[in-house]
Amino acid sequence: MRIFDLLHLFTHSVFLYSRYNIYKSSVYYVGKTLFSALMDTYSIQNSDHIIIFARKGVIFTPRMWFLFKSMGHDPSKIHLLQGSLEEWKESGGDLETGFRAVPKAEDLDLSKKFKYVARDAPNVCDMQEVLKAVSLDDDDDDGTTVLDENALILDARGSSFARRGHIPGAVHIPYASFVDPDNMLQFKKKSDLLDVFTQAGVDVMDKRQIICSCGSGVSACHIFLALEECGRFVEDRRTVIYDGSWDEWGSDENTPKIL
Repeated sequence: MRIFDLLHLFTHSVFLYSRYNIYKSSVYYVGKTLFSALMDTYSIQNSDHIIIFARKGVIFTPRMWFLFKSMGHDPSKIHLLQGSLEEWKESGGDLETGFRAVPKAEDLDLSKKFKYVARDAPNVCDMQEVLKAVSLDDDDDDGTTVLDENALILDARGSSFARRGHIPGAVHIPYASFVDPDNMLQFKKKSDLLDVFTQAGVDVMDKRQIICSCGSGVSACHIFLALEECGRFVEDRRTVIYDGSWDEWGSDENTPKIL
């Protein structure tokens, strides 16, 4: 069993702004080559049971869960600690101390054969795929955009959804609605998660493709995880993370927006 320290690793640029990303249009997502190289650096194996944790106030744990899941790690061996490092310590849990350097992407040897076997992420989409779901209404001359009848976009941002704008047709479900308001690292129980989706008018078993978005592809993973917890099958392309999210969409002058 491997206890995976989110704060130690995720916040480093090896997982952010990597030139080894999956899609040229997205600067955030790590590709299978870089992921495998990093796993080998930490001696993490495909057979390891991964428990992801973070310090109090950190919201990124579902993103790390999604990274492992999307790279093909056994989903039965990826879990989130329902609580913080501080809570673990307060309950008498053991702590390992000492310095551990975080590797940089440019320092990893990507030419060798890796022990950790990763796959291309099947549940990540780029801007072009989202653009296909958002198109101009051919029956309207005022440039109105409509959402494809086979797609549903869910946006996990907080107040910036209204303040900064959003993708046309997107349904707003703040990531904070999926977690305990007094403990952002603890997900609500299934019945409460279903209530969140119901109140937003979303059927978790919707046959349409659900595109999860947010500000930078991080909190969108709360929606993805919540959908799976509620029983949605997420192993195919019907449920995806738009990794560029509003950072990419909002900064492109050619994308349609609701401002």
